[in-house]
Amino acid sequence: MQVQDLSWITHTHTDYYDVCKIYDGEMPSNLWGDQFWENHYYLINSEYKSKNEELKLSGKFFYYEDYLFYPLRLLNILSNINSEIIVLDHEDMILYDKANLDEINKALNLIEKKDLDSIRFIKNINAKYNKIENSQVEIIDKKSEWIFSIQPSIWRRDSLISVLKRNLNVNIWQLEYKSQKVVRKLGLNIGVLAGDGKKRGKFHCDSEFYPFIATALFKGKWTISEYPIELKKLFAKYKIDPLIRGGL
Repeated sequence: MQVQDLSWITHTHTDYYDVCKIYDGEMPSNLWGDQFWENHYYLINSEYKSKNEELKLSGKFFYYEDYLFYPLRLLNILSNINSEIIVLDHEDMILYDKANLDEINKALNLIEKKDLDSIRFIKNINAKYNKIENSQVEIIDKKSEWIFSIQPSIWRRDSLISVLKRNLNVNIWQLEYKSQKVVRKLGLNIGVLAGDGKKRGKFHCDSEFYPFIATALFKGKWTISEYPIELKKLFAKYKIDPLIRGGL
């Protein structure tokens, strides 16, 4: 199996169409071209149905109602796809350069063998890691902070479902916080494929293998102070006026 074969789920909302416009353009060009959309799902609010002629996003769609809590939205789509292994992503975590598919596929093999439950594409500078011999993947020590994250990750579907079911009626940020204990209690093994990229912001380092913006928005505003070069290039390319949202 290769990452190209996985179901790729991107959670988004019509309020973030300006961000989706960038995501929609950059993902295929930095992965494996337009074939990316064959196994890609936008998990998007049902209002998109009446706006699809205007918004025109690519790929397949799975809809949720705004009143549903974030974990329930994910559980609905996870129960309706057959992939045993999936990628979970969000529209403001934009891939801005070519991903290293060879290394990602090597990492995927560790999940296929059930050595790991998840591999994410970013490293938290405060966590402790254990090297895997002859691999670029590192395992997060279970005593570390933020062993669970909603950053772009490959997941065993059943493992992600087990985490989500423990915290149903929470928002995305509450889920991330509360799931730290859940992951430890379930005994899940979480890895990272990031390498030794430069420190970015307060808490993480850039990924050498999956160079993405983590994240393009904070509280609805562009994170220009953390990604000035990357975002300004994307604003120009996609004719986005950053003053409309404002920046941090």
